[in-house]
Amino acid sequence: MFTSTLEVRNVSKSFGAAVALRDVSLQARAGEVHAVIGENGAGKSTLMNIICGNLNVTSGELLIDGKSIHFSSPMEAQHVGISIAPQEILLAPDLTVAENVMLGRQLATKGVVDWKATRAEAVRRLAALDPDIDPDARAGSITVAQQQLVQITRATATGARLLIFDEPTAALTHKEAERLFDFIKRFRLDGGAILYISHRLDEILDLSDRISVLRDGRYVAELDPKSTTRDEMIQAMAGREVADLDLRHQIPARISDEVVLRVQGLSREGEFEGVSFDLRKGEILAIGGLIGSGRTEMARCLFGDRPRNGGSVEVFGKPANFTCPADAIRAGLVYLPEERKHDGIFPQLSVAENIAMPNLKQFIDWTGIGWLKVVGAAEEYIRSIPIKANSPYQLISNLSGGNQQKAILSRWLMSHCRILILDEPTRGIDVNAKREIQKLLRELAQQGLSVVYISSELQEIIDVSDRVVLMHEGKVRGVVPTEGATQESLLAVAMS
Repeated sequence: MFTSTLEVRNVSKSFGAAVALRDVSLQARAGEVHAVIGENGAGKSTLMNIICGNLNVTSGELLIDGKSIHFSSPMEAQHVGISIAPQEILLAPDLTVAENVMLGRQLATKGVVDWKATRAEAVRRLAALDPDIDPDARAGSITVAQQQLVQITRATATGARLLIFDEPTAALTHKEAERLFDFIKRFRLDGGAILYISHRLDEILDLSDRISVLRDGRYVAELDPKSTTRDEMIQAMAGREVADLDLRHQIPARISDEVVLRVQGLSREGEFEGVSFDLRKGEILAIGGLIGSGRTEMARCLFGDRPRNGGSVEVFGKPANFTCPADAIRAGLVYLPEERKHDGIFPQLSVAENIAMPNLKQFIDWTGIGWLKVVGAAEEYIRSIPIKANSPYQLISNLSGGNQQKAILSRWLMSHCRILILDEPTRGIDVNAKREIQKLLRELAQQGLSVVYISSELQEIIDVSDRVVLMHEGKVRGVVPTEGATQESLLAVAMS
């Protein structure tokens, strides 16, 4: 059982010819939060999957309290006190919240599951993170943020003394994130250890006791959060200085007077009310506000994924009442969902297939689908975007989050979309990949693409957009230019 220290000693991991980790060593100690940072593809998730028993090492070893140990399954890791809350939501949607929390750990009396005691234990565990979550609700019916907290609660319910968090706040509201941080601080004071992965560098600086940096599968540095800066962290991750680009001025907008999307009084009962804004050709219009402000629900309504209760929408000057996403796509309006892994990619298909999926009609001839043409067209986007993939035949699920997002973006560019709605497009993506995507969007807007950019990161909105619609509690609180705006000024409008 883990009581004091986990040591990763000279660990390497290869997948065929691809080397994911090279001779990595670090320690997780009781009573501390040890952050692990790095760009996408640096090896962070591979390392965590080794520690929690999902993967075996190619060489090297793990030691707990000085004793070498080998895990052949996650259950074995849990048995010695190690558990992970992964970035992806992995709940059983048709079971209740309580059943998900205690899945595999149900309490029993004389070999029979005691459901009353099991539920009571789940409620106790939930209370430590979010007592407002209904333990009897079906897991698939609660919000994504609540699902993330349930998944974290399930990791704590194992009785682990070493918890691994992989991008735990990516889907959380500010209030929910604060509850998680309070739990982490209590867990640390109680002698627990935490390995913490996040691309949100400010929360790394606030939470962690030590910071380890991985780059290209290697351990490159340890930083002291008390003395390091965000710029030093970024430079250590990238291995070079990453320019703080002022994208709006470096790639200036070329916005025409043509209104391509007009939204007036759009409403959906219980989600948002009276939303109005215009989007012009060549403009990047951000939709800002806290998670839960109704932004995603509004975007899905525009895309025809759910009906509206009131208001009107015009696309290129014509009334639009899309009854399904296919209608919106045919009109030139497309949507990149916030839940990339669940709603955006086809994980068991290749990069080329993912890019071409809604565009296959372009490649049909009398013999059927011309797959060589599909691959050839996809390769053009892989080169021009660019997407870091070994080949167009590589499974998209094996790409980093940033490259998966680029592939989804390529899918819609191949469809010759004219209005692009992006929902949290840089969530879970490292700093360098984030800037690459933002730079690409500015360039596409210069060429006449119109973009609706949804983000809860106010600085990101300032960096990339021309104007911002600020929402709070389902209503528009203001529409302001981002030129000269600050995070504080935008938040003041949003909360007004």
